[in-house]
Amino acid sequence: MAISALAGAGLTALLLGLFDLTNTFPPVVPWSVPAVLAVMAIGALVYAHGLPERMENRTLTSLEAVRALIIAKSMVMTGAVLAGGHAVYVGRFIGALTGEQPVARALHGSGAIVAALFLAFAGWTLEKACMVSVDDDADEGGTPAGDPA
Repeated sequence: MAISALAGAGLTALLLGLFDLTNTFPPVVPWSVPAVLAVMAIGALVYAHGLPERMENRTLTSLEAVRALIIAKSMVMTGAVLAGGHAVYVGRFIGALTGEQPVARALHGSGAIVAALFLAFAGWTLEKACMVSVDDDADEGGTPAGDPA
């Protein structure tokens, strides 16, 4: 996860450098970005909440479980990349808070950082919900593979 955050930070630093080279300012992050990230995170948390019960009742297909795990991993990495990138974005404008636009960039970027971290947390929670305990084989009435009985 740290490597993903560093990759996002490095890519954002390169993009901000391109804006410096062209003597333009990067756009202000719209509020829709943190809103969409938060909605995705809430959806993942709701799904993760019901997932263990579905696994216990055997109503979860293996394909759905694999898809949930892939989505969880993607959410963790995406959240880390976006959090790292927006941290560099906010860090760039945090020192120049005298104007209206730098304040908006820092405020909107900070909201995006919080939402990206929330997305990464929701992905981590979904990933943990996808894990199956090792004792499931012994609970079905059969003998474990290494048991001589």
